[in-house]
This record gives sequence, structure tokens and C-alpha cells, in this order.
Amino acid sequence: MYNETSWLVTTATWNRSSFNNDTETTGPTIYVFTPAPYAAKHVLCFLLAFLGGTGFVGCCLILYFLWKKPKPNPLQAHSFAKNLTMYVRSLCLSDLLSCAASLPLVCLQMSFDVFQSGWACKIVRYLNFVFPVITINILVVISLEKYLSTRPIPRTFRVSTVRKMIIGAWLLGILVMLFPAAAYDGIRVNLNDSHYTVICGNVELFYPFKITLILFPIQFLLPTVFIIYVNVSLIRTVWIKRKRQLSCNMNNAFKAHLRATRIKGISLLIALTFAFIFPFSLFVVNIAYTQIAKPQRDFSTDYMIRYGSGSIAFLNPLLNVIIYFAQMKDFREFLRKRFFPKKE
Repeated sequence: MYNETSWLVTTATWNRSSFNNDTETTGPTIYVFTPAPYAAKHVLCFLLAFLGGTGFVGCCLILYFLWKKPKPNPLQAHSFAKNLTMYVRSLCLSDLLSCAASLPLVCLQMSFDVFQSGWACKIVRYLNFVFPVITINILVVISLEKYLSTRPIPRTFRVSTVRKMIIGAWLLGILVMLFPAAAYDGIRVNLNDSHYTVICGNVELFYPFKITLILFPIQFLLPTVFIIYVNVSLIRTVWIKRKRQLSCNMNNAFKAHLRATRIKGISLLIALTFAFIFPFSLFVVNIAYTQIAKPQRDFSTDYMIRYGSGSIAFLNPLLNVIIYFAQMKDFREFLRKRFFPKKE
């Protein structure tokens, strides 16, 4: 039995070539399955399983809570509250599908010699990309609607309009991510003079241009800049409104409650936005940097950076669940009644 870690010292430089289209008869002839340290791969798999499991359970609880919520009263029936519920449900669904469909395939790809080439490779990468992209599209919709609703002349979108925009965000993410996923296939990596491996990677010659240079600014950079700008403005707006709320006594209790609900809802969405932007940015920036700059890394280091940055991206569902629990009092009360009912 060979020792997988024995090849790490000989991988200071390594060459890539397309696995399916490589017709060379010379070069390494002994295949090795991802020569990275066993311990490191097991730690990453455990981390991914923990993040995915807790995120999946938390998202299921949130969706169950929203499903079981009683019929709204006149305050909760306001379009702002309805839109907020729709946003939370859509973000939870994206997180849940990411934990249920994407993450298990990543763990299998790390642990076993599967999904390394062909359509299996493309499907795994598509599922890795599509749900985060859908989330960022939803955040663009949220940021736009919340920004307009907090202007001096507020404009809140109708529930039907928001529903159409969210459906459009899902469809856009589903369709756009077909293009980068199509460029993924088995990549032959020559580790040394005698050994090689195959990884599921981006085939640079699949398109006559670098698709990353097109999709990165359109699908990530520009939306992220817009989202950050809007949410910084929202933070300032919320801070000003809270100061006014403390300094002014509103005679109309209904309006006071409605303003407090708006502030809490906007604060929740701001927290959810930054909980996604920061972890996912590390993942996307690493992909873009690797494909554009082509840094010289040994195979083991490159492997651990790729999957390590992916693990950070999967932190988002768990962060969202923590935010829901911290900021939604009715959700905490729902959990307490379900799991810790008072004994009569």
C-alpha cells in the first residue's frame, strides 16, 4: 500500500492538461487519487458535515416556523412584513438546498475517487455555484427594495412584484451558472515524473475567452459593490430612525409599532447580507485569483486552499440561522414551545 503523503514533497511544481482530451503517450503513468494529507481531508469533511448539518436543520426549523405562523393581523399583513417573510423564506430555501444537494457531493468528491471528470464533475461544480449565486441575486432584490422603502419618499414594492423579482433572481442564477459549470472537466495533473492525478477543474480552452473575466464582475463584483453601498446607507438610515424614535413620543401606537417592525426587519436583512458577503467573498476571490493569476503552488497547498475556502463559504447557512435566532423573538418563542414546553 502506498503512502499518499509521500508524494507531497515532490509536488513543488505540477502541470495541468485536459484529462479527456489528452492524447500524449509520454509522461507519468501511475495514477494517484488526490495526494493530500488524509488528516487534513478528514478535518475538512468533518467541518463541512458540521456546517451543512447544522445549517440544514436550522433552515428546516425556520421554514417550518414560517409555515406554522398564524394568520397575520392587520400589522403583519402590511406589505413590508409580507415582503420580509418572503425574503427570509427564499434565503432559507437557497441555504437548505445548498446544504442538502451541494455539500454532500463535495464531501464525497474529497473522500472518494468519484465526480472527478465528465458530466459528474460539471454537475457537482454547478451545484456548488448555483445556490450562492441565487442568494446574491436575492440580496440584490432585497437591497433595492429596502433602499427605496427608506427614502424620504418611501416606495415599497407590492408583494406580487417582489415575488416576480425573486423568481427572476432564481431563474437568472440557474441559467447563468450553466456557462461556467460547462467548462469544468477532469484535469490531469502531473505530480512528478512517474505519478499523476485527475481533479475536477476549469478547462481554460473550453471557451475562446476567459469566462471568469466576464462573469466575475457581472455576477459578483458589481452586485457586491451595490449591496454593500445600499446596506451602509441602510445602517445610517436605521441609526437615524432609532434616534428619532427615542427622542419623539408617537401618539399613534400602531404607527410606532409599525416603525419598530420596519427597523427590526431592515436590521435583520442587513445582518443576513453581510453574513453572506464576507464568507462567500473569500471563496470567489480565491477562484478568480487562481484562474487569472495562476499562482505557483504545490498540489497539496492548492488542494487545501480550494476546499478550505469552500468550507468558509458553507459557513453562511449556519450564520443565518444564528442571526434568525438572535433577532426573531417569535422564532425563539416558537422553538421554546416546541422543544421545551412548560409542564402543567
